[in-house]
Amino acid sequence: MKKYSNSAVFAMALAAFMVLIMVISPLASYFWGSNGDEDPAGQTDLPTTVPTPDNRRSLGEVGQLINHPFDSIADGLDMSPPGAVIANYVCTDDLEGTPMESLVYTTKQYDLYGTDISKAYRAAFWDGTQLEMDKLSPRKFAFGFIPAPIPYRGYPVLVRNKDMCSIMGDPCILGPRSKVEAAVDVIDDENASNSYPPFSALLEQVDLDAPYQIVAQNSRVAYQYYDAVRVAGDRCERTITCIGITENATACLNELAANTTDSIECNITFDQGDLNFTIARISGDFDAVMDVECLTP
Repeated sequence: MKKYSNSAVFAMALAAFMVLIMVISPLASYFWGSNGDEDPAGQTDLPTTVPTPDNRRSLGEVGQLINHPFDSIADGLDMSPPGAVIANYVCTDDLEGTPMESLVYTTKQYDLYGTDISKAYRAAFWDGTQLEMDKLSPRKFAFGFIPAPIPYRGYPVLVRNKDMCSIMGDPCILGPRSKVEAAVDVIDDENASNSYPPFSALLEQVDLDAPYQIVAQNSRVAYQYYDAVRVAGDRCERTITCIGITENATACLNELAANTTDSIECNITFDQGDLNFTIARISGDFDAVMDVECLTP
């Protein structure tokens, strides 16, 4: 079994999605079915053309697909119904082969689709539900046996059990049916309310090109929190931007800045702009940068 470094384990905690991963991963094989060796009574496979040589199918065979920009955490929030309290976005393509590759661990859910995931977004909501969005690479996947799709707004809804369903596309959307349908309502109606506005003041002040991004509100770090992690050669750069930083997080950053080492460096600016942003730039060895536990939202 592959072992992961402490930083990989912490990365999962950093995103605050351990519960989400624990819920979704055990359901993956059930959600998408077996390898096709059995056909449970009452279930029918989707009609297909000739399968590809590797037995995966093109997204285009499903029917109407989701189509929305998916290049940052802002795009994920823009597709999410209102109420997201914490979310993260990962571009796995930009992390593979770098010192930050271990961050891909939480999004490389090959078993979920039978193909790799090039971009992923996960959000948790006030009501205790979660929503996942994934971009497949290549754009084909393995179904297994599933019940006949039940359409919603023309999109085939792939249902595997009473708790989980998915609508395929760019990106694919996975979660409870009510939450997935709410996301479709947001995507199809540009005037619908979504989860971006509560974070807009924060996100409009940051660069959204980082391959690893997190937002949270009312966390132990700050009223609002944005964390961007980038690769810089053989080093890691982490920029944390906060509105309403807590006293504990302030003390942590001050101590970190005062104890710069060869493996980690921290620079802080307080009270920036009209909203009094706190901006912390932490760089250095990947493990050291990611192991600043007091900055976990």
